[in-house]
Formats: sequence, C-alpha cells, structure tokens
Amino acid sequence: MNTDTDVHQTAGRLHADLIDLLLARGTIRSARVEAALRSVPRHPFVPGVSLETAYAPDDAVVTQRDIAGAALSSASAPGVVASMLEQLDVQPGDRVLEIGAGTGYNAALLAELTGPEGHVVTVDIDTDIVDGARTALARTGYGHVEVLCGDGAEGYAPAGSYDRIIVTAGAWDLPPAWWQQLAPAGRLVVPLRIIGATTRSIAFDRHDDHLVSRSMVTCGFLAMRGIGARPEPSVTLTEGVTLLLGDGSTAPPNALAHALTQAATRTWSGISIRSGRPFQDLDLWLATTSRGFCRIVAQPEAVGADLATPAFRWGGAAVTNETDSFAYLTIRPSEPADDGPVFELGVRAHGPRRHDLTTTLLEQLGHWDTKHRDTTPRIEARLKPSQVTATTVIDKPHTLLTVTW
Repeated sequence: MNTDTDVHQTAGRLHADLIDLLLARGTIRSARVEAALRSVPRHPFVPGVSLETAYAPDDAVVTQRDIAGAALSSASAPGVVASMLEQLDVQPGDRVLEIGAGTGYNAALLAELTGPEGHVVTVDIDTDIVDGARTALARTGYGHVEVLCGDGAEGYAPAGSYDRIIVTAGAWDLPPAWWQQLAPAGRLVVPLRIIGATTRSIAFDRHDDHLVSRSMVTCGFLAMRGIGARPEPSVTLTEGVTLLLGDGSTAPPNALAHALTQAATRTWSGISIRSGRPFQDLDLWLATTSRGFCRIVAQPEAVGADLATPAFRWGGAAVTNETDSFAYLTIRPSEPADDGPVFELGVRAHGPRRHDLTTTLLEQLGHWDTKHRDTTPRIEARLKPSQVTATTVIDKPHTLLTVTW
C-alpha cells in the first residue's frame, strides 16, 4: 500500500523527469521558466488522475465535460504550457492577465515568474472552474493570485493595464478589451484560429496601434465560450471522417459525403519530409494561399478501413471546390535517412473535380517546398476600422490580420 511518503517521492521523481525532458527537447529555453516549472508541482492541480498522467509531457487532462460528454475545460499539456510561457517572457514585477483559469496551474507558474512585486489575475467564465482554481491555488501557496468569474473576452479592466496577457483557450478573434487592457509595450500570447481550423499560439508584441507576431507555435485548444465563441462549421462525411470547413464555407454536405463513396485518386509529389524536422507551417501556407481550405479529421477506425488517410495524427490540410469534391494531404514512407524516417507528401482526392483540386494542392506544395519550407510568416493585427494592404488579409469581426511570407 502506498504511503504519503511513497506518493511524494514518486511525484517528485516524475516532476523532475518531466522538466529534464522538456529541457532536452528545447521546449524550455530560459532559466526562469525552468525554475518556475520546477517550483510548481502539477499533480495537486489535477487530483483526479494518476501521477504518471499528471506528469506526461504531451497529455492534456480534461477536467470538465458537458452532459453529452464533450470537453469544456482541460489542463493543457505541460509541453504546451512551457512553450507558451517562453513565448510570454514574463518579467519580475509584471502585471499579468490570464484568460481561462483552468485548474490554476498556469496561474501558479505565472505567479512564480512575476515574483512578489507582480500581480496575476486569471478570469474564467465558469463558476465551478473558478472555485476549483481558487481552491487549488490557495492550497498550494498561491492564494494571492486574483481568480475572477467573468467572460474572458472582456478581460478585467480594474487591474489593468497589463504587461502580459495570455489566453489559454482557442480564440477566433482579438476582442477590443484585450487591446485596451494591454500596456503600450505589452505582449499578448493567444491560441488564434487564423483560417478554418488552423490554430497557432502567437506571441504578439504591441507596436503603437497594431500587433506584430514575434513567434508562433502549433497547438490545439478548446474553444472560448461566451461572447468570444465562434462555431466551427463542419461536415460529417461518414462515421469517423469529418471535414472542418473554412470560415464562411457552405459546401453541401450530401454532395461531399457522396464524393467519399467514389473511387479516390492518390498522386505523389516527390516532396519529402523527415520525422522531427519542422514543417508545421505547411498547413498555414496552404490555408493562406488555397481557396476552399479546410481540414480533414479521421478516427483510427476510419484510417484502418482506408476511408481516409490524412497526413498527420491531428488531421490533414484539405481543399474543397465547395460543391462536390475535396482533396487532402496524405503521406507514405520513403527511403529512411541517417537521421530518421522519411515520408513523401501526396494528395488523395475524391469527387468529379478531384483532378483539378489535386493539381491545385500539388502546385502549392511545390511553392512551399522551394520557397517557404524554412520560413515563418509575419502576422500583423489591427483593430478595425483600419486600412491595410497585403497579399493575404483575414477579416475578423474586430480585427484585420495580414499574413506576409
């Protein structure tokens, strides 16, 4: 039978191993973030799971579900937490606003980073989540963190302005309150849905009247609730296969579902990617350059039955003609290299316009491979109304985003 001493020792070992792994991966890059992560244990903030789960580097822990079983809130994976803290670059004495209290774990880390001279406010729309976070923070010695119930899209003006604002829920737009409450030289880190289901954690620095991206990290977050919520249009093609459509898309679901029942074409590009090498901006390139961009998501059973074979575990970039055809990225093993497995990118397409869509995707893959494989785009945000000129302008309800490669 485990004693409290056994649990404490096991937790300490797993905690230390987690931080060592994140250091080895390069996720933790600064001594201050490392110190904060070593100071705050994670398991007291996720008491309903095993210690192994609490300290798994890449696993989020769902902490609240609705009556249908859909996740409403979660504790982000430690790797994502560390990465976003590095993006945020909190300094001692900073005033920090967190949108999405979650379990309180991230707020505790923020409190470590700001130190006794700083102040951390965390806001959540759900009273149960607020109560849980407040209790966990008090129990672990971080009762000085201000935990408030409110709509995160409205921020919390009384404690502003803030040197840093971090959003720990998927955002569709940048609400005016965040602009108003961010200090003139402040930084905003937000998992922003740019086009369709393409989300990046973007660190924006404020430059006078606009925001400029400093870094981007691939991520996935549960969507914001409240006034900042934005439904994500989707089409179920068959059991276990879904298209997440681009914003404003109105593709007829019956026609697309019928396309999946027809014979597919597979065309290979000759373009290789290597395991562990960065190619995370490929889908962002396609999203900002391809008409009818969307994403295909297939459950393991559907992949096993060859109903759909998206390129990556989290799904594949896809395009539709918004009527009766779609195409998406797939991969197959290629000759391995000395530094690891190699895969070839290809296009799988369905429907009467599958050849046209295949050609479109292959052309964009070629452009990415020759010109943008090793580049990260610059994203700027301006609060409307604003006048902008750029190759790609994304019109949000409150914000204009420009994407420049």
